[in-house]
Amino acid sequence: MHLTRQVLRNLPTPYGGYDISWKRQMYKRLAWHFFGRRRTCFRIQIRTVERALRNSTFSGSARKEFFKELNTTRLEAACSEHGVIYKEFLKTLDENDVQINKTMLEKLAIYEPRTFQSLCDMSIQYQKDNEIYTKNSVTPYGELTRGLQKPML
Repeated sequence: MHLTRQVLRNLPTPYGGYDISWKRQMYKRLAWHFFGRRRTCFRIQIRTVERALRNSTFSGSARKEFFKELNTTRLEAACSEHGVIYKEFLKTLDENDVQINKTMLEKLAIYEPRTFQSLCDMSIQYQKDNEIYTKNSVTPYGELTRGLQKPML
């Protein structure tokens, strides 16, 4: 692009307003991944891009809420597997200044079960020292834990 074009791009046109080509380029950049006339025809691009932007903002809060609930469910299952109450586990980690957020705790429970087991053991020990420990040994019906699995030969 020429230097003069860059300098003059946002200047008003003689008939009022701004150059429409910049608006077209913006919509073209936002519609690059659509197929057919949705990508090439400007009038259809406008409707498609605006609908996509509207849907992305509407579903953002629902997506956050869904993943937050999924995160909580996974952590509750992992805590019950190790005999710890979920709320007490989080409170114990907070009192001991363990600064790991719930997302990382979930990933530890899935991919690093021994590390998560050590955090649960630390939580149990802290609760026993402060005499607030209640054993959560009841496994919900239908929940498959590592203790119930048969070792592979």
